[in-house]
Amino acid sequence: MNEGSDEKLKRISLRTELIKKFPRTRDSLLPALHYLQDTFDHLPGWALEIVGWHLGVPSSEVYGAASSYTELTLETPLKDEVVVCVGLSCQELGAQRLLDYITRLSKSNETSFVYKKVPCGFLCSVGPVIGKNGKWYGRVTKEAIGDLVQ
Repeated sequence: MNEGSDEKLKRISLRTELIKKFPRTRDSLLPALHYLQDTFDHLPGWALEIVGWHLGVPSSEVYGAASSYTELTLETPLKDEVVVCVGLSCQELGAQRLLDYITRLSKSNETSFVYKKVPCGFLCSVGPVIGKNGKWYGRVTKEAIGDLVQ
């Protein structure tokens, strides 16, 4: 089978799964996006179009919802990507110190990881929070970062 056939099968399979799992209402948008995230580890553009078609929601709304939540990502995730929440609660609880430490670690030759800041991890009660490979960790200390980035 060629790549075009595989892509077509993926699309048909996704349509079938959406029909089985999600009623054709706007209320199903976020659950459907989470389903895509769990299935593909990110939100492929073609899959977002199919979700919009299935739910009768304009593409602009689908993309708006998809880009509004930190736990949803439009890009293929990088291996060993560390995500640092820099929201207000996390900042108050020491996120900047953690970010400074992570920046220093990323420049050393001892570790190899990529990091990025996110505006909010939506885990304010357990800040500061850091995510790695899709899993979030709360109340992170400088000492715990070494284990996360190794």
